[in-house]
Amino acid sequence: MNAMTGFAPLTESARVVAQAGAAFTIWRRGREEPALRAFSCLVDPAPDDLVLVGDAEGEAYILAVLARRGDAPMRLAMPGGATIAAPDGRLTLDAGTLDLRAGATEVTTRSLDVTAGRTAASLGRVALLAEAIETIAQRIVGRFRRSLRIVEDSEQVRARDIDQRASGHLHLRGDAVTLQGTALVKLRADQIHLG
Repeated sequence: MNAMTGFAPLTESARVVAQAGAAFTIWRRGREEPALRAFSCLVDPAPDDLVLVGDAEGEAYILAVLARRGDAPMRLAMPGGATIAAPDGRLTLDAGTLDLRAGATEVTTRSLDVTAGRTAASLGRVALLAEAIETIAQRIVGRFRRSLRIVEDSEQVRARDIDQRASGHLHLRGDAVTLQGTALVKLRADQIHLG
């Protein structure tokens, strides 16, 4: 109570004693009492935090975390979900390490630019649907247990040298097959069947 006015202050400080789910126990006015986190208090209070508390409709609400004595990292808690909106501006996340964890992730964008010095991905199953894919690389190495590629229209490979090897069977088949060599065409085998 305020001795001059006879009214209790609107807000005052308290210490967080414990948390059990959405309920907190705070130390205020020399005793423990229950408190709830205010909807607008995004920082999740931790035990021993110095918090700002206000009373409304018979309940004590933690309005803000004023100071943290321990070394627990700040955690923004939005239990009912949240939207961060900047429809006419730019939203920037700046961190030494960005760790994103979710049960499901959806990204919808008109344009996506990714720049990375190194990328490592561990994926279970990948499905890619694209209108056009263009890849420019200095070197591509792929190792597969089994590979199947179906091209409905046409396929072209242009290279200075092409080396294809099969430890088992190599089968080339077409309605019309043309094999041309400007300098040399060489066939070598124990048996050669023509016709």
